[in-house]
Amino acid sequence: MADTIAFRGAAGPGRRILRLPQWAVLVLWLLIVPLAFVAFGLWQEQRAAATRDEYRQAMRDLPETLAQLQRIEAQNPSTFVTMGGPDGRRMPVSMAVAGVRKAIGTMEEGVEVSLIRYPLSWGTMAGGLLAFLAGLGGLLAARTAALRARRSRDALVRSFDRLRRGLPFTLGAVLVGLSVAGVSASLFEAASLWFWDHLSTGSAKLFGVGVALAVFAAYSAVMAIIAMRRVFDLYTVEPLDVRGMVVDRETAPGLWRFVEDLAARHEALVPDAILVGLTEGFFVTEAPVRPLGGERVLTGRTLHLPAPYLPLIGETELAAVIGHELAHFSGGDTTYSRRFAPIHAGLWRTLSALGEHTGTGGFVLTPALHLGFHTLESFDVAVAQHRRQRELEADRRSSLVSGPESVPLALLRTAVLAPVIHGTLNDAFSAPETAAPDLMAETVRRVEGGLPDPAAHIEECQPHPTDSHPPTALRISSLDVALDDRLLARAARGPATDDTGLPHRLFSDWTGLCQALTAAFLDEARQAHRLNREELEMAAAAVPAEHTVLYENGKPMIWAMIFIAALFAAFAACTIVFAQALGINSDPGTKAVVGAVTAVAVGIALLYAAWIRHKTKAPLMTLTPDALVSTRLREAIAWTDVAGMKVTASQRLALVLALREEAPLPNRIGFSIYNKVNRRKRTVVLEALGIRGMKAADFEALVSRYLNAAYARRRLAGD
Repeated sequence: MADTIAFRGAAGPGRRILRLPQWAVLVLWLLIVPLAFVAFGLWQEQRAAATRDEYRQAMRDLPETLAQLQRIEAQNPSTFVTMGGPDGRRMPVSMAVAGVRKAIGTMEEGVEVSLIRYPLSWGTMAGGLLAFLAGLGGLLAARTAALRARRSRDALVRSFDRLRRGLPFTLGAVLVGLSVAGVSASLFEAASLWFWDHLSTGSAKLFGVGVALAVFAAYSAVMAIIAMRRVFDLYTVEPLDVRGMVVDRETAPGLWRFVEDLAARHEALVPDAILVGLTEGFFVTEAPVRPLGGERVLTGRTLHLPAPYLPLIGETELAAVIGHELAHFSGGDTTYSRRFAPIHAGLWRTLSALGEHTGTGGFVLTPALHLGFHTLESFDVAVAQHRRQRELEADRRSSLVSGPESVPLALLRTAVLAPVIHGTLNDAFSAPETAAPDLMAETVRRVEGGLPDPAAHIEECQPHPTDSHPPTALRISSLDVALDDRLLARAARGPATDDTGLPHRLFSDWTGLCQALTAAFLDEARQAHRLNREELEMAAAAVPAEHTVLYENGKPMIWAMIFIAALFAAFAACTIVFAQALGINSDPGTKAVVGAVTAVAVGIALLYAAWIRHKTKAPLMTLTPDALVSTRLREAIAWTDVAGMKVTASQRLALVLALREEAPLPNRIGFSIYNKVNRRKRTVVLEALGIRGMKAADFEALVSRYLNAAYARRRLAGD
């Protein structure tokens, strides 16, 4: 639920996790790992060649050895011979003849297995070499393309487009290379097990394990290749969803004349559509735009204007802002964004989707992902550099038409108005039933007494749906305008009549437009509240009204103790039955000691089993809708006092609860090494042998439902 806090696990403050730098991760996955396969393949090739030569030599030597042994056997069948050199095994000649005949029978199979292993070693080397060359080539290509991209926007688009076209093949080569290397290496080692006593029972099992590893490696490779197909689908361009309304020349005749006049003065292209919305800022785009609540998708050049700013910004500042946006048309920025942004965003979506397949693609997919994300990140510096240059150039162009101080005033005024507008919209979204029917008029009312000091906002960036703009201070300083008290005072002025009357001159029915935008916004807020309330009600109803009583599962431990008691009893019985064989039949003292020790052990085991059985008859804990009641604690723990929880299950099952700072800590009943209340960390640990009739995951889900239900009821009561 919204009020819960994630439990701080083992990786929280106080524990440091060793993380390799990015360059080390890239070198490891793309260079070292493939080279390790190459080296491993070389070692396999040497082993395969040596084994092959040994078996071929044995096929030539063994028939002659057999003939010699047969001659010796014919002359003297009782003769002993030494096989395997001076330090070899001495045996009857008949046994040596039989052994050599058996060895000759396996030599041909050994040569065949050797010939099968030999190309597998080359597969390991070739796969590792392919992955190494692809990884090295990908890194060099990314570096070269990123350096070229810094020259100009056109170079950025060209470099990125070329790299994007070759990237799927590079990633595919890394993936295929590691797949071939992994499968070949696994099959080679599986085939090598044949030489372990010629597939004895133990080596047969190891052979099966090797084949299973090869099958798993092949499966991972196939799944990774299937996932890699997503890389080739990079041109899917999703429309930009904007909460706004399209205004035509009939709805906003003054605005269209205003924009067309500015376009003519800026020698810029006129937008094909103008959107007026509530939550986005000023921006232009040539990407597809889908106004929320409608099926129509706008194409071409689109100008978006935020309605809450229009009655407060003033005509000069509005001309500066729109002039800045139109300058992007004249500068070709929107065309550049249309060509570059979809490719860039598409590749990010593709690689993110591939990241979800690391569980099935596993080892072979990880290096490809590292290379793909590194390629994208290598362009970040060039992208940020060009965006900054184009924003500053658009400011300069706008100031040439609207006046030197128009752009700084617009930047400061929009920055200082942003918190007021966001506050108005947030308040309306939180309480749509009591919100004003015209949020634009409500925003004007909130600033009638003046605006805060703009100096507090000069380091902010202007909001934009697809990128971040340079800070306000940098943009003003680039225009050679003094950021003095006079400029700040002009930016902080209260709404004047000319300002609030501007929208009425631009739109045929400004009030009606504001009310329509407000109504759509509030309807969306009500729908969000309804969905949220339904989720809360479902969470609150997920637990029964009656209490859930849980018992500790002592049966496994009871049966373990009974088994141990039976073992001791069996040991005592065997001692009595086989006393003569053990040599203690005539030693009553020893028999008495053995009997006493086993009797004590049996008694302790049975008493412990009886104690566990008695203890587990009583409830371990009771879950109520409002609190957790434990027989190990004097006080109940209210669910709304719990900030986070987790369940661990190793040798024992443990429920760990992290309590809020203001929550009271319970007191333990008696002493226990398993149940703890840590007052410094504000955690409560309740351990048990297990939960009767429930697995650890089911127990964790049950406790989570009670925890979420309590917070849901509190949220519903607050509403």
